[in-house]
Amino acid sequence: MNTTETAFSFTKTALDGIKPTDKRAWFRDSKTLGLSICVTPAGSKTFYVIRRVAGMGRKGNNEFIRLGVFPDMTVEQARVGARLKLKSLNAGESVRAAATARKEELTVGDLWGVWREERAVGPTPDRPIKRSWRKDQRLYDCHLKDRAKRRVSEITSTLAGKIFRDVTVVSGPVEANHVKRLARAMWNHAIKHHGLDLRNPWSTLKDNHEVRREEWIKPSQMPALFKAIDSVGNQDVADMVRLCLFTGARSGNVKAMRWDQLDLDTAIWTIPSSHHKNKLIHTIPVPPPALEILRQRVGVSRDWVFPAPTKAGHIGEIRKTWHAMLKAFAAELALPEIPDLHIHDLRHTTASWLVGQGVSLPMVGKLLGHTTTVTTARYAHLATDPVREALEKITAAMGRSGPV
Repeated sequence: MNTTETAFSFTKTALDGIKPTDKRAWFRDSKTLGLSICVTPAGSKTFYVIRRVAGMGRKGNNEFIRLGVFPDMTVEQARVGARLKLKSLNAGESVRAAATARKEELTVGDLWGVWREERAVGPTPDRPIKRSWRKDQRLYDCHLKDRAKRRVSEITSTLAGKIFRDVTVVSGPVEANHVKRLARAMWNHAIKHHGLDLRNPWSTLKDNHEVRREEWIKPSQMPALFKAIDSVGNQDVADMVRLCLFTGARSGNVKAMRWDQLDLDTAIWTIPSSHHKNKLIHTIPVPPPALEILRQRVGVSRDWVFPAPTKAGHIGEIRKTWHAMLKAFAAELALPEIPDLHIHDLRHTTASWLVGQGVSLPMVGKLLGHTTTVTTARYAHLATDPVREALEKITAAMGRSGPV
């Protein structure tokens, strides 16, 4: 191998200072036996353990055992790895067997492929396992795909933390939390179902603090919202949006609403546990405005309240119509830009209005299908009118009590 070889004590500063040349260059660490780094003309720097092996010809031969890429692997990690590797070699480990096993090790790309096939999309793309699989795909493509060829063992907790911090800086704390949760789930799935024998490097990372969205339609804005809903051309989607608002249900459940879930005589909608986020049977009373919409839609389909217009199943993507609604909503209110409202914010709107009208948090939680009061407690600060009424009563009583 035609290389230039120089020995010195490895430090981060020293390795950062190595400039690539038109040939591969090898440098040895003077502090750790066998530890070297290879610098390619493209500028990549990879740690290796180089070991002269007897029995491979009259003079023996060198075997190169890859440790990791600098700076993702630090100098200290490389030194520890080199010492452990040499210790195992001296104990009689087969270098070639180890190299073969390393070649067969799963990569990050392999883990994503398994996750996509078994937990996200599944064997039938038209009916994916996970409704949010496109979000998983986007997170992987934007933040993990550039490490697709890395072996899973190279993604240490240190490197996972670096990826997490980089995403936090570039794309924000919420995006970083989502990337971490996806990666942790991918690793856990491989550990549990595919015999991946290592510790999950994402499990020790703490989520960034997230400020909850407080977007909801205020009472003064409601007439403008209904005008915007009435204005769009696709009134099937408009009816779906109205039902989201009138019932407080998740948009996914409204889209997948079936006639066999509804009892129009008693005005009850029963969502089966298989279709509910918390895997519980959830019963929602249907108020008169929602009941009127449903009666008008009787006969549009045998199975679905909102059938898909061009294929079997229920209605799917509504982003284009939702954007048109928001544009009309902004125009009605003379807003300088389209507001950052999500379809899920209609659920928050219903809950916020209920709390504002004095409905107790447990009752609101029951309507929304929450399993704990902690989830509903996010709306507690909106219950100002009941608090005001109670405060006025006690202060009036204080004033009447007179001096003691």
